[in-house]
Parts: sequence; structure tokens; C-alpha cells
Amino acid sequence: MRSRFKKTKILALTLFTTTLSLPAIFAQDVPSTSAAPDSTSSNKDSEYELGKDFLDGRGVEKNPEKALEHFNKAAELGHTEAPGAIGYFYAAGLVVEKDHAKAAEWFQKGADKGSAKAKFNLGRFYLDERGGLSGADKGLALMEEAASLGLPEAHKTLAEIYFFEGSRGSFQKAAPHVKAAAANGDIGSINMLGVMKEKGYGMERDEKGAEKCFREAALKGDFKAQSNLGHLLNPQSKTRSRRIEATAWIILAASQGDPLAERKVKEVEQIISKNDFTTAREQADALQKKIVENMAP
Repeated sequence: MRSRFKKTKILALTLFTTTLSLPAIFAQDVPSTSAAPDSTSSNKDSEYELGKDFLDGRGVEKNPEKALEHFNKAAELGHTEAPGAIGYFYAAGLVVEKDHAKAAEWFQKGADKGSAKAKFNLGRFYLDERGGLSGADKGLALMEEAASLGLPEAHKTLAEIYFFEGSRGSFQKAAPHVKAAAANGDIGSINMLGVMKEKGYGMERDEKGAEKCFREAALKGDFKAQSNLGHLLNPQSKTRSRRIEATAWIILAASQGDPLAERKVKEVEQIISKNDFTTAREQADALQKKIVENMAP
């Protein structure tokens, strides 16, 4: 298990540009398993929010030192997320000296309180063998707990880990996490869901569903989805409009450096007519303009 995970982790980092190297401190608020609010609830919440304000510069000048002070106060008062926030400082070497062992201790405290983000970061430490921790099974179990609490980063990370293991069983494990991450709007996961639908990995084959996923991610600028969509539409299709659109998406993906698309463009240029290829280039330019417009704030 250990050696197989190491391999899949490298692939995930290479292909999907994840945030596996740093802890998720304020990824997204999710329900916790903490007890009902007590008399100190207002104080601990305000201290935690002040910590976030000073860390992010929300309405105040950024001041990591003050942020850590407020997180410590919130932790003393029993705030669920504060221990994990303190763990982030030790993991990143922010304000304090980098110390993965102390970071792991704080993540454990947060995990014990039911923090999804602390569970996620603690699981990441087990998987990456940081802070004196090791154990893929333990790391994955913590990630699963974080995912069950609704943390998007946990779904995304588990999707990548299981997907890149590449076995039938791992695809089945990946499927619910890929679907959850895609539903949360993660572009890479939307593309991954398309791959699984097209190939029947961990779910029934669904070419129309795959095309829908690829198209959604492609229009959001994901060059892998653009390449996948082009190949699915087939640049050698007997239908001219489909053939031209397929080539246009592949041209667009190649322009962003996708190696598979770059090779395919050269191949297609020798197969289809010069007129079709020119039209495809024009359509690729139009698609790029549409993508830029869609991505504009």
C-alpha cells in the first residue's frame, strides 16, 4: 500500500495541480461534531474570526503574529477549528519555526474536536510521512472522515488518490469522491468524471455524460478536458461539423501545451482537408474568446 500510494501521489501532483503540500486552514466551513454552544461560545468564535481577519487582511492590515494570538485564545476557549489553524502556522513556518511534529499535535487536537479540516491535514501528514507520522491506511481513514463531514478538499484528494491507483476496486472507491468534487465545481474533477463515464471506470459507460463533463470543464479553460472532448468528438468523424469542432478543441488544447493534443494536431492536419483545418482554427479562436469571456469576473 505504501509504495503504491507514493506513486499515485506524484501523478496527482503532476497532472492536477493540487494543494497537497500545504495544509488547508480555511478551505470551506463544514459542519463539525462539536458540542452545543456554551457560555464562552461568543468569545471563542470572535477570537477565531479575529484570527482569520488578521491572517487574511480582512478589514485590517495583515498581521500573522496577532492572528496566532487570537487563534491561541480561541483554542484555549475550546473552538473546534482553532487547533488546526495553529497547526497550520507550525506546518508552514509562519511566525513560529516550522515544526511538523508540533503541527501534527495541533492537527490531532483539532481532529479530536471533530474538525474536518484538521482531520484532512492530519491525514495528509500520515500519507506524506510528516511530523513523525506514517501509515497510508490511517491517512486514508482520516481523509474519509473529513470527506464524510463535507470537506471539498478531502473529496478531491481521495478522488485523485484512488483514481490514479488504476484498479477496478480503486475506481469504485474514487467514484463517489469524484462526483462530490465535481459537484463542488472543481474543474479537474469534472474532467476526471468525464473520463470515468467515457471509459466505464467505477460506473456505467455514458458517452453523452462524458461529453457533457468534458464540455463543461473545457469551457472553463481546462486543457485536458479540451483535449478529451476533441478526441471524443473525433476529428475523423464523418459529420463535418463534429469533425471541425473536434479539431478545434484539440488545437486549443495543443496551444496550451497538452502533449497528446500537440501530437494529434499534427496527425489531423495530414488527414482532414485544408479547408476544414482552417475552419477549425477559426473555431478554436472563437472558443478561446468565449472561454475568456466566461472566466471574466
